[in-house]
Order: sequence, then C-alpha cells, then structure tokens
Amino acid sequence: MQILEAGCFIIIGRTTNGKVFRPSDWSHRLCGSMSTFIDGKLRYSSNVRPILQGEDNAVFVAGELKDSDPETWTFLLNFAKDNSLQIEWPDVCLLPEE
Repeated sequence: MQILEAGCFIIIGRTTNGKVFRPSDWSHRLCGSMSTFIDGKLRYSSNVRPILQGEDNAVFVAGELKDSDPETWTFLLNFAKDNSLQIEWPDVCLLPEE
C-alpha cells in the first residue's frame, strides 16, 4: 500500500440512495479517458485510478490533482454530483500498488 497525503477523494459506484451505479465498468471507462498507452499497454494515471471500495467499483482521485489539473478535479466532482454518487473524503489515503 502506498500512503498519500490527505485531500484525496473516492467516488463510490453507489448512488446516494444506495443503488449500484451502472454500467458496471463505469470506473474503468472514466479512468480510461485519462490514461495513456505505454509500450502498447494502457496505464492509468496515478492521480485517477479505478479501485474497489468494499464490493463497489470506485475511482480514487489524488489530492495533488486539485493543484496540477483543477479542471479535471472539478470535472470528477461534478461527475459524482451529476450522477448522485457517494463520495468519501478519507483522512489518509491508502492506495494499492499497481
């Protein structure tokens, strides 16, 4: 596990009324739009990555994105808001190694 500074957030693939967000691969699609290909392989950004949060698909958003790319930070927050998705703001961010 990699420990990152506070300020990150996690978009959970569950609506505020508890329904599972569809399609089931939404987190990979969202993160894929911000990824790059290196040596023929898709590489997710270290700032925006699909993860599992419990049993739910989720997207990890690093706190440093707020300073390095505020437009993307705002886009991701609005994506969660527009789709009524749950957001977690952990005190400390633990990110699994790739």
